[in-house]
Amino acid sequence: MALKDKLRDLRIAKNLTQEAVAEHLGISSQTVSKWERGLLSPDISLLPKIALLYRCSIDSIFDMDITWGTEHRKEFEAKIHKLQAMQDHEGVYQEWMREIELNPDEYSNYTGAMQYVLNQKMFDDKRIEQLFFLAAHAEKHCTNDDIRNEIYRLMLQICAASENPRLKALTPEYYKKLPMLRHSREVYARYVLKDDAFYRQLKNNIFYTIDLTECAIRQLITPEMPAEEQLYYYKKAAALYEIVLDDKYGGFWDVPLLCDYSQIASLLVTLGDPKGGASYIDRILKILEKHLHPSEQKDISGLLSTPSPAKNAAANQRSIHLLNSMLNDPALSAFKEPIAAFLKKYTEYFK
Repeated sequence: MALKDKLRDLRIAKNLTQEAVAEHLGISSQTVSKWERGLLSPDISLLPKIALLYRCSIDSIFDMDITWGTEHRKEFEAKIHKLQAMQDHEGVYQEWMREIELNPDEYSNYTGAMQYVLNQKMFDDKRIEQLFFLAAHAEKHCTNDDIRNEIYRLMLQICAASENPRLKALTPEYYKKLPMLRHSREVYARYVLKDDAFYRQLKNNIFYTIDLTECAIRQLITPEMPAEEQLYYYKKAAALYEIVLDDKYGGFWDVPLLCDYSQIASLLVTLGDPKGGASYIDRILKILEKHLHPSEQKDISGLLSTPSPAKNAAANQRSIHLLNSMLNDPALSAFKEPIAAFLKKYTEYFK
């Protein structure tokens, strides 16, 4: 069925006039009329609102029943990688939006777009409004609790970063939607999960708790704090990841530990201990070396449920970003040559 016919049938089924639809969506009745005559297509930002109005999924509006295969995903990730290399941040965002438009009920794409906006600090009002409507749709239709909670977490941070008081005011609402750690569903996992599934969940809970604690420790660190005190906290944060990773392959989970290591190295050099700083640089490069050797990726910690797969785009990009940051750190200038050489090898491997 053509989109224009689908939109008309959905409206009639709900016994709504074009004027009523227009008022609900905040547009003109002429626009609704053009949709139903095939002269215009709805903007992507309106799709969640339309789906909520008609109590249907976005996919059903387009009569889509698509399961994207690995080839499609590879093509999409290749486009993203190319645009990132060009530092075309708007282009990357638009690619995410197109992916959502093509497969609107694949809610992990929503988190991908939101994470990119957060990472790049693209906090303009129009973009946040667009993500807000996507989040509202996901809240109504996404049945995966983990993805829905991730959307809440990302939107909380995005709204908090907005300079628009109306959007910033949404921050507490997203905070309230997040499950409290002590009272979340994980407490009752034994009642709903059995055997291997239960133990996998326990390991996930361990890592979630470690991740949360490490993040909390890092937030204690302020620029005004003496370097010795900063070093103390960064070492405590790193120690948490050292426990669960056990000097083995962690993939995506290597990155937060490496970020702590780079800060420790910089602080040690600043405090007059270049030999200590060099030892942490060496740790970083040895850990990243494992990302280049599939044989070493089978050796994982007993506390880690599942490491990220080889050539995980998010882990690789974050690792490359970390190495570039280290190159730009004046305190680490003495180690520029080995870092630059490894960055070249690492980047070429993940092209």
